[in-house]
Amino acid sequence: PIWLKLSQNRWPPAPARAMALLLRAAARARQARCTHVGARGVATSVVRLGGSPPALHMPPPPPPEFEPDGTPKKYPLHQPVWDHGYEWEHWTLLPAGIFHTVYYGDFAQDYPPYWAWLQSYPVWVVSPIMIMLALIGMVIFQNAGSIGIRPKRYTIEWMQANRERERQENTNPVTRYLDRRRTERGGTWIAQYSLPWHPYWVWMHDTHDPDYPEFYLPKPESAHLHYEDYKRMDKPFKLEEE
Repeated sequence: PIWLKLSQNRWPPAPARAMALLLRAAARARQARCTHVGARGVATSVVRLGGSPPALHMPPPPPPEFEPDGTPKKYPLHQPVWDHGYEWEHWTLLPAGIFHTVYYGDFAQDYPPYWAWLQSYPVWVVSPIMIMLALIGMVIFQNAGSIGIRPKRYTIEWMQANRERERQENTNPVTRYLDRRRTERGGTWIAQYSLPWHPYWVWMHDTHDPDYPEFYLPKPESAHLHYEDYKRMDKPFKLEEE
């Protein structure tokens, strides 16, 4: 009958169709895996194929070359190898990207003799010496153009006249008071009364200004009022005219 033929030509139910599709896809995947045995994976494929390798795959070295007589060809080494007697090695871990590190080594044979000698000592020994030499070099080179210059404002008479002006104006009374109180508590060395305060002091220890003989001193004293000068604030620094 017609209803029997229609019942025989019906589609299978939905769960059966889904299972058949899954089995068919699994069979195709198994067949593709067996046929492409030599294919590369995603992690080792090029970027244009969707791969992103974590490390670079370097190409193999070129084939060896020979001279016309058959001897192996030698290539010059542009990196010199020094034979100066130092054989130290410094190894350290350096970051490479985000998740990797490399073990990096410094060899004494890669450095000239003076750098190899310097790096043969620990960093904590060399660093203070290098910093001190750098500071001394900067001070010398920055003031090299002023060597031999004797500014008039730094002569002994001018500095003594400046102290007289500070006495009349009572300049910095609080500082002198605090310095005096510090010395009363015990032996205290105050740098501003002993250290030089201008870069010409090396060759100006005996530089006088003949235009102001009334402020003559045999040698320079402190650049400003001393904390002990409170005892003579009523007496001028100016010499009495004859």
